[in-house]
Amino acid sequence: MLIPDNEHTMERLKAFICKWAGPARPEYGFRREDIPAELPAVLKDFYAFAGRWPNPSFGSGVYPAGFGPKLLGVQDIWLEPEEVKRQDGRISFLLENQGNWSCEVDAGRDDSPVYSDAARLWDDKLEGSEIVCSSLPHFLTTFCLQELVFGSRYFGKLEGSLDPAVFRDTLHPIWLDGHYVFQEPSHSFYLCGDNLLIMDYYSDVWYGSLEESALSLIADPSMVRPIEP
Repeated sequence: MLIPDNEHTMERLKAFICKWAGPARPEYGFRREDIPAELPAVLKDFYAFAGRWPNPSFGSGVYPAGFGPKLLGVQDIWLEPEEVKRQDGRISFLLENQGNWSCEVDAGRDDSPVYSDAARLWDDKLEGSEIVCSSLPHFLTTFCLQELVFGSRYFGKLEGSLDPAVFRDTLHPIWLDGHYVFQEPSHSFYLCGDNLLIMDYYSDVWYGSLEESALSLIADPSMVRPIEP
């Protein structure tokens, strides 16, 4: 199920999320009237679709209703509608998990690119933010698939670089050469079987699944380095 990088990107991304986490429900999204009107239409629609989607890796009853971890926002922080920040004609909607960088879009512009100040971590001369991805749907796809991996009940890292021979089933590409905040391709995603999601992030290989049985698709268990969610 390769997600195309075109006008159908968000439709196919939504379909993959439903395949991964189960059917969408109205309560998994924010009400339209609660979403800032000046956000790009794609981002408003995605808040309405999945802005409150609970993470199935955490059982019901562990957290009070409405306060448990979200499906999207385990690694980096997708801001709640009331938390978005407005400054100089832009709106911040995403934060790095330790607050080291943020991502913004232009207010009132549906075709807004995504800006970030992430490069300040390695470029002392950078002031403010720069365009990191010209396509908001492309950026959101990379972000969402990353969060599905990092938010999985069974999640960790594999030793070595990506090698299809390590897996007992075919690696089917889901999203290749995804851009995030680095101004270059950084993330590629593959599905092994029905429920093992693989992320190749700058040659670090991460896996995630909601089912423990999916780990049997990794041929050599000694390569698996699990991380508690």
